[in-house]
Amino acid sequence: MLFSEEEEGLNPSFLLHFAGCNLRCEHCTVIEWNEQPAAADETDLDVLKGRIEERIRQGARTMSLLGGEPAVNIYGILELLSRLDCKTTVIWNSNMYYNDIINELIEGLADVYLADIKVGNNRCAEKILGAADYPEVVKKNILRASGRGRLLLRHVILPGHTECCLKPILHWIADEIPEAELSLRTNYVPPAGAKAAPTGYLSDKEFENAQQIATKLRLNLVK
Repeated sequence: MLFSEEEEGLNPSFLLHFAGCNLRCEHCTVIEWNEQPAAADETDLDVLKGRIEERIRQGARTMSLLGGEPAVNIYGILELLSRLDCKTTVIWNSNMYYNDIINELIEGLADVYLADIKVGNNRCAEKILGAADYPEVVKKNILRASGRGRLLLRHVILPGHTECCLKPILHWIADEIPEAELSLRTNYVPPAGAKAAPTGYLSDKEFENAQQIATKLRLNLVK
């Protein structure tokens, strides 16, 4: 649990990390939490409640639920939030890859949906994330989240994936939810021994090109 610098309007944010994930992204930076969630120490909910309330007294404006993927811990999250006496802005920081049951359970839970949209086609989804149906599932869930609260889409730009991922994602946003906020992130870290994920870092030219495409489409970019 820690403070973090998130996108504008969310700071200072208190991050509550949950172990476990339903994807196997080759470039994941917390893979040890995701592959063996049971190895993480179990936390007493009353102790956690006290820590959260302390952080809020210290100035946290928002509380971000993330992982991994928070959906795999949904019942623990619901129990935790039911015990909190304080009111704070809840951020659902998610890969948005989950089924309709999760959609029903989180309705009314989150004030902000910080939604990752990782790749723009089935082939890259299968090779890099291990989930060929990722684009369709995520798009459906993002559209369902729109109108429930503040919607902020986050895309970590993948080096070398402008045509297959970046452009399809940006055009879909422009066509379906142009009012959504969009954060284009440059913090991709190539994994050691990558087989499908990009092996290099994002170039300045690629980032500038991404910004130009988003601007041309009149998307609502945030930092």
